[in-house]
Amino acid sequence: INIILDSVGYDRLLNESENMIVQIDLLLVTLKSFQGYYGQMSKEHPVRDLQWPSLLSGSLLHIAHQLSEISDEFRLVFPHGLFRPGASDITHIISAVSLFRRFAQVRLTILADFEDRHATYLYDIALSGEGVRHTPGFRLTLALAVSTILGLAQGLQNCGRHLERIIESSFPMEEVKCSVNYGQATAAIQYGSGESNS
Repeated sequence: INIILDSVGYDRLLNESENMIVQIDLLLVTLKSFQGYYGQMSKEHPVRDLQWPSLLSGSLLHIAHQLSEISDEFRLVFPHGLFRPGASDITHIISAVSLFRRFAQVRLTILADFEDRHATYLYDIALSGEGVRHTPGFRLTLALAVSTILGLAQGLQNCGRHLERIIESSFPMEEVKCSVNYGQATAAIQYGSGESNS
């Protein structure tokens, strides 16, 4: 195929992938530390009532579900597993890549879930008058886990931006205009007709 690859776009995509691997390693260490805190708690400890581990796993499931949906779409538009022009209709490719933008909503959902749970925690403290139930180390570990999960969602959203840049720069078309709102895409494509007017 006679195309010019967008080296900047691919470099940024590769760098984003490497950053996400670092984030995953940090998340694994953080979750192992988090598990250690719970291993030292009694079964009657009030912190267990807040179900923080379930909230963390639910957040990861949000990300995994969206990534699985994107993977299914990519298998359809790139049946040979190569991100290259001509694999499918350009409107279908743009629609598939636009699904990465949904990670913005995933991040907002995760933040809202943790905000609600933390509000419950503060309400329980005020109601019981017992004071802070989380140790500083526990709170720091929880905050780091949440931050890392949000970082993964942001990284995936950034990957979508880099893929959009690659499409705009490398796919053989004169102009692609893409308007996307949470995964709903429309594309206007103008090709040269290749015909001479007589």
